Amino acid sequence: MKHSSNKSLDIAIIGAGPVGCHAATLLAKLGHNVTVYEEHKKVGEPIQCTGLLTKDFDKFFPQIAKSKDDFLVNTFSEVIVKSKNQTLITNQKEYLVCRTKFDQSFKKRAQAAGATIKTQHSFIRKEGRGLIIKNKTTQNNSDHSNHQNHSNHKNHHEFKIIPDLVIAADGPLSKTAKAYGFYEKTRKNYYGIQAVVEKQHGPNNNHNTASLNHFNKDTFITYFRNDWCPDFFIWDVPENKQQSRVGLASKKPPKKFFQKFIQDNNFEIKQMQAGVIPIYSHKQKMQKDNCYLLGDAAGHVKATTLGGLIPGLRAAKILSQKIQSNTYKVGGYHKALNKLRRELLLHKIIRNLMDHFTNNDWDKLLSLVSQKKIQKVFEKYSRDNPIPLTFFSLIKEPRFLYFTRHLPKLILKN
Repeated sequence: MKHSSNKSLDIAIIGAGPVGCHAATLLAKLGHNVTVYEEHKKVGEPIQCTGLLTKDFDKFFPQIAKSKDDFLVNTFSEVIVKSKNQTLITNQKEYLVCRTKFDQSFKKRAQAAGATIKTQHSFIRKEGRGLIIKNKTTQNNSDHSNHQNHSNHKNHHEFKIIPDLVIAADGPLSKTAKAYGFYEKTRKNYYGIQAVVEKQHGPNNNHNTASLNHFNKDTFITYFRNDWCPDFFIWDVPENKQQSRVGLASKKPPKKFFQKFIQDNNFEIKQMQAGVIPIYSHKQKMQKDNCYLLGDAAGHVKATTLGGLIPGLRAAKILSQKIQSNTYKVGGYHKALNKLRRELLLHKIIRNLMDHFTNNDWDKLLSLVSQKKIQKVFEKYSRDNPIPLTFFSLIKEPRFLYFTRHLPKLILKN
């Protein structure tokens, strides 16, 4: 049996998103010397995420949830799902957060716990046991962490660190994982595009028709139609009555699909965002040498919805627990992620099946889910709890097995 170690470790975290900062908070509280390196000038910018959280955020992270008013934008009570010929309304509690404020709140927790956050500091490359970090600030920063080696480097803006542990939380294209040589080559990504929009006012609008130009702030909508978004789905997530976050993701450049949806719905774009979203790969290793992956760098994203905040935060907690118990080496962290990885694999299998759906399949799926017995299952289990959600749905309605007809083809392909 392994016992917790009293040794304080020098830990470098690459990436100051909420997952990296959450790991920093937990590890700093355990007494470790933690420094987080973030390439951007401000934590939480640029925004590349919708910021939608399921009700399970309260269950998984009750302490953080207590202060969610600091970053909460909207709370939903309903989700509307639309296919070409069907509309499903389901009761679901969901949260929409301001991603900048959300990320900043995690940064503040990390700093309060004793971690150091260095913005405008980029990981450049790996040299032996050390990492080369570039300081992009205009002035030399003398506030170096204890694990930095002040060696004379060719570029005086670059310096070398030799930490005990490296945590890569630097996004879907993780430069750190690639430098350590264990970024899974078969990994793929979605291309996401999103805009904050308003409904355009028609020339003849008056007081009686003004409500037509408002969003229902209590409800967000998802569209599953092959003619609008053949690779994934479209989301319409209101911030308030006046503005909504509208976006889609695709394995192909999504611009033409996005523009068509914007035009068809008479939306006026106020702000644009775009980014790469990883598709979960069960082949991706989670650790190599002294480097450990978290968040998008690990591909911890639900393939059915492309949500990665809750899985990433869960993984950060698991890693901190393994470090505390001194059982993180020799695959210990990878094994501890088995439950989460099984859940993400189930999402991936379902997504692979959905990739073969016709518009008629989407219509049939929504028709089955609209039954009261299935609605009760969906109200009890969120998409962050996919195993019981899938199991009890199949028990209640065996006709869902119809959609597994492509499964043998997928197994042979993989």
